Amino acid sequence: KQMAKIATMLDEQSMYLLPEYSKQIKKMAVIFGESTETLTDGMYAILSASIAPANALNVLAVSSKAAKAGMTDTGIAAKAIVTILNSYGLGADKAGVISDKLFAIVKRGQTTFAELAPNIGKVAALGATAGLSFDELGAAISTMTRAGIGTEKAMTGIRSVINAFLSPTKDSIKAARKFGLE
Repeated sequence: KQMAKIATMLDEQSMYLLPEYSKQIKKMAVIFGESTETLTDGMYAILSASIAPANALNVLAVSSKAAKAGMTDTGIAAKAIVTILNSYGLGADKAGVISDKLFAIVKRGQTTFAELAPNIGKVAALGATAGLSFDELGAAISTMTRAGIGTEKAMTGIRSVINAFLSPTKDSIKAARKFGLE
């Protein structure tokens, strides 16, 4: 049943990967102590985010490691990682780098991976559109959470600031000029 769900995400040319997916998901379930259902949910999230089927197992493995270390489940970790990959136009080969950067945000801020992962999507695409690097976005998240602002509220605040710069009002233009910003 779980593999049938994944099969719906594969085109005819990628269906040959299904037996390997099944084998590796069973193996990861033992290694990471997660159910095959949780892992297939993660795989579904990865494939539905347009990660190439040939790269999906690698992203799933990175997501599973991130979930285990971050005390969340693979589906949540996978969604966070692929959201950033897609927002910033990065390839699946950067999944490990993104996972490391998410943990750096956690380490430098006052948040957990389980809090960060489901909320990062609220700002990732907007941050990328505004021209913020993921490092800059991560620094803002770390700074705000370290100052005691909850993760979800920090994302809302960052989103508001970015929106203010993308579509400024007359008052915000005046305020920015006071700080030497255009």
